[in-house]
Amino acid sequence: MIFLLLAVQIEINAELGRKDINKTLTVGDPFEVVVTVNHPRGMEISMPYVDALEPFMIIDQSSQRIEEGGMIKNLYRYELVCFDTGELELSSFRCVMRSDSLIDTLLSNRVDVKVASVLPVDMQDINDIKGAVRFPNFRPLIIGAIILFIAALGYLAYHYLRKLRKARALAKPLPPPWVEAILALERIPVDEWLSRGMIKKYYYSLSEILKRYLERRFEFKALEQTTTEIVDNMRTLRIPQRDKFNTFFTSADLVKYAKYVPPGSEIASAIDAAKDLVNKTKPDDPAQESK
Repeated sequence: MIFLLLAVQIEINAELGRKDINKTLTVGDPFEVVVTVNHPRGMEISMPYVDALEPFMIIDQSSQRIEEGGMIKNLYRYELVCFDTGELELSSFRCVMRSDSLIDTLLSNRVDVKVASVLPVDMQDINDIKGAVRFPNFRPLIIGAIILFIAALGYLAYHYLRKLRKARALAKPLPPPWVEAILALERIPVDEWLSRGMIKKYYYSLSEILKRYLERRFEFKALEQTTTEIVDNMRTLRIPQRDKFNTFFTSADLVKYAKYVPPGSEIASAIDAAKDLVNKTKPDDPAQESK
């Protein structure tokens, strides 16, 4: 209930900068998007991030913090460019919210951006007149034959590799998802990575192994989804331990995207927590399930 009351006071909003609202944008023109995050004092909120930017690209960014009473307003200004035309939509910005042991992901609204072509509609290319070509000229025929030969080789190689992969897949079936996941977790060089400060890589590997496990075990596209989408699917499919999976993935998102460094004891126990999630969601009779 406390978490819900705090969430009501949190606001995240994205909009075009004032100078760009009525501006006609063309390909390559820089424009500004302002993300405003309001939250009560004492809450930990990560910087906004976007899962997929294409066809946009961030070229500069700045931030400003304003404290008013018990509230904090964070202004994040992003300068972007676009390399496509038409009526486009910038994906929602995400923030990871943390208060004591409670963690959640917040989403902003999407921003509509209209980008016009650089060239006028009625403009035509004008090329210089090429020099005279001697006749007969066999060079184009030779070049065309070489291109066709290379394309044929590429086509044959592609189909050969596809058949080879299929043959290998049939010859060596995959182990059950829970076995594959545990083996993958045990192959992580935990001591080496942590001693070298590779915490982000450590959490990224743990979350990817768990996503692949969920995808194979419960047959939904977990590897291609965000934490929010994964939890929604788990809720729809009534998968057990979904709240613990949500907590694990959200903590990993904080490390991967918000530069958060958990306490040492939490880092060391993360791999055991991942193994525990696999063991608690594998079938009661793995031998019968794998047949």
